[in-house]
Amino acid sequence: MRIPYLTIVLSTITISLLSACGTTSHSLKPSTTSEASAQSSRTHQSTPKHSAPTKAEAEAEAENEQYHERIAIVARDIRAICTAPANQLYYTRTPCLPAGMTEAHLRDPARLTAQAQVVTKRIFDQLHQLNEETRALMMASGDPDLIRLARRSREVVDPQIKNIQDALLSGKITWGEYNRARLEIFETSSKNSATDH
Repeated sequence: MRIPYLTIVLSTITISLLSACGTTSHSLKPSTTSEASAQSSRTHQSTPKHSAPTKAEAEAEAENEQYHERIAIVARDIRAICTAPANQLYYTRTPCLPAGMTEAHLRDPARLTAQAQVVTKRIFDQLHQLNEETRALMMASGDPDLIRLARRSREVVDPQIKNIQDALLSGKITWGEYNRARLEIFETSSKNSATDH
């Protein structure tokens, strides 16, 4: 099944939003062995360019549409979390995307208040659940690049994020320390994803 570039970008942006520092949007080569052989056979056939799609192509397109719709729903849910008035105790101290960090975020000497702790814990739980759903979609896509990103997110990035979230919730670090760690995880993950291609 060929996953369009837009869907891959949306998936990686979604992981970035969900994990708060997972991966960046970058160009992935959506390819599988069956896709390459299907493309090769289509290229060498003498059928007209505008012939009706085969049953397999129609099914793959339908699966792709469903995948794209599910990712769009997850992205909508993330936006709702980031913009909800009830969550602004968290999002006034840290941006929805790590790439939106300002110097003020990075130098914030305040620690999490008791009121903000309740909101922050709820947001972390919501984002974790959406992250799991997104990774499941990526794993089910059959695309090797999406599967690799999903595995790396779960095995490498999630434990790092959990550590800084726990440190923020327990009062061990300030908002500035949390934001710097969040940005560092994001940048490292971005660099690693870029070098994988």
